[in-house]
Amino acid sequence: MKTFALFTHRLAGVLVFTATTIHSTAAAGSSSPAAASATIIVAARDSSTQGKAAARFVTDGEGDQEQINAAIHTLPPAGGTVMLMEGTYDIRRVTGTLGGVIIDHSYVTLAGQGAATRLVLASNQNVNVIRIIGSGVGHVTIRDLCVDANREQNREGAGDPNISHDRFEFCGIKAFRQAPRGPGAAEDTHDITIRNCIVRDAHRLGIMLEGSNMRVLDNVLGNAGSDSVEILTGPGIIRGNMVEITGQTHVAIGSDRANSIIMADNIVRVKKGGKLDIGFRSWAGSKRHVIADNVLTVEDGGSCGLAMDIRGTETTITGNNIYTFDPARPTRLRIAAGNAIVSANVLENAVVEVDDQTGANQPIMLEANVLQNSEIVLRKGKVLRPAPMGDRK
Repeated sequence: MKTFALFTHRLAGVLVFTATTIHSTAAAGSSSPAAASATIIVAARDSSTQGKAAARFVTDGEGDQEQINAAIHTLPPAGGTVMLMEGTYDIRRVTGTLGGVIIDHSYVTLAGQGAATRLVLASNQNVNVIRIIGSGVGHVTIRDLCVDANREQNREGAGDPNISHDRFEFCGIKAFRQAPRGPGAAEDTHDITIRNCIVRDAHRLGIMLEGSNMRVLDNVLGNAGSDSVEILTGPGIIRGNMVEITGQTHVAIGSDRANSIIMADNIVRVKKGGKLDIGFRSWAGSKRHVIADNVLTVEDGGSCGLAMDIRGTETTITGNNIYTFDPARPTRLRIAAGNAIVSANVLENAVVEVDDQTGANQPIMLEANVLQNSEIVLRKGKVLRPAPMGDRK
């Protein structure tokens, strides 16, 4: 195991910190309280000279999660920021854990320099690139960096389908209170924000967050073996993201056993060669979702089975624009639960399919949608349509 000694020197009259690898039986990243700071800078092996000079930890290009995790644990109890300089960070599994980079306490911000800061999962690690874990861990922000989960070289993660979450510990960014195999944790993770990141090529999910007050904002997301982004429990917001699908992906944006989720102002683009099963999804039994002002386009050579799969009740679907290039292969917007309103959407080469699977026969309102080469198909459900304008009193 690598641990780090901190040495100081002066560069242009400024006192800076650098890290030297030493061998010790002490835990990596242990430091005295005097060394703690509200902002800890980490530089990559290929960061600039200026970046390395400003850094407290400098990585060596192999197993760089060690220095990043050391920096996280150097933060004071009140929290702070670990700032990653530009460069590529080699991320590997921490033995006995579910992650490479591990955030296991609250009030932590992990920030990069935008697309210039790349966290790349090394081959054959089969683990989450970033794992947020711990009972009640919250107020965590991950922003301004790129997460490459390298699924072509990390396809071996399986997990037990009979153990909750066990199959889904192979993500770009994952937040859940405990390891699936225990021991149990009392409180969910909460108040986690993923913002202005690039997250691509996860074996399972790009971003998976379970708990309350989750936010996924203004990111660029890509292919994933399961979902590009998913929130569980809720409430939560998925807003302003750009999702580009160029390969097989199950769901672009969705929720799973979560209530009170807003999915708004996102753009999902299925490009040539992209195969997307579901664009937007709400889970059966969930309530109070708003899916609004999104754009989903399926380009020539791409495919999308379901633009939306709405299984939860009390859902508002409005202001969305759905387009499929090939009129012979329309995508579908499936409404499978009632107490829903579908209004003011623009659909081209699509089918609105009403098929209420709940048995509750709650109303589904269809109003003021523009259907260009599109149609409404009623299989099962209580559909309400407004009366023609001339018949209204």
